[in-house]
Amino acid sequence: MKKTPERLKRLLGMAVAPTTAVAREFTVDELAQAAQTTVRNVRAYQDRGLLPPPERRGRVGIYGSEHLARLRLIGQLLERGYTIASIRELLDAWEQGRDLAHVLGLEKAILGPGQPEAADMLGFDELQALFGEALTEEVMEQALALGLLEFAGDRLRVPSPRLFAAGLQLFRAGLPLPVLLAQLGEIRGHVEQVSAGIVRMIVGQLVNPLLSASLPHVDELERLSDQLLQLRPLVEQVVEAELARGLQVAANRELSERVSQLLQGFLKPA
Repeated sequence: MKKTPERLKRLLGMAVAPTTAVAREFTVDELAQAAQTTVRNVRAYQDRGLLPPPERRGRVGIYGSEHLARLRLIGQLLERGYTIASIRELLDAWEQGRDLAHVLGLEKAILGPGQPEAADMLGFDELQALFGEALTEEVMEQALALGLLEFAGDRLRVPSPRLFAAGLQLFRAGLPLPVLLAQLGEIRGHVEQVSAGIVRMIVGQLVNPLLSASLPHVDELERLSDQLLQLRPLVEQVVEAELARGLQVAANRELSERVSQLLQGFLKPA
């Protein structure tokens, strides 16, 4: 049987038995009594996939220490407001190595409530009509590497129509495609670094303290999710404001240098 993860036991405040301890065996009645539950519950949890089946010895089912630990874990989660479905998802996720934040719904709260952007589809002839001779083989490879375009049979999938539309307008404004794509690669690297820092800050300061000693009650998770959803637009506001400030500073610096060079050229003695 799959074992209940030790870290999950610790989060629930359960005592983790030493690995050298002698394994105990139980009949279904003994197991229910040790876990302070009923035989009916044991069989129900087994039917719903929360509890692995016992070892069969003739007509008798024999349960072990891991069954007892799993039953106690289920009981504690039920006391903290988790449903049978959410408990099963939690246990399955830990056994599969998935992240706890995703299972508890915190990942979605950090990412925000909005729906993912719907992708568009383009034909090769449509793409060629938009960019003309600028759409070289090298540019196409660069766009595919950045994930701006994806092959989808005899057409092209555009995962982010907003990003594609912005790039098209910048191209029409006179910026070469290779320059735009190279700059996008740099922007993406910086943005991912900033995003990672923001998420680490939120998780470290708000999420981890709640999960430091034990799994929180469902009500606590709901309050945390609400708090994270309120933070998302504030974080975007900070990033947008700082980007505007940074663009202004950079524009003033670059334009000032260029104007200074021009003036020096005009004012040079003949």
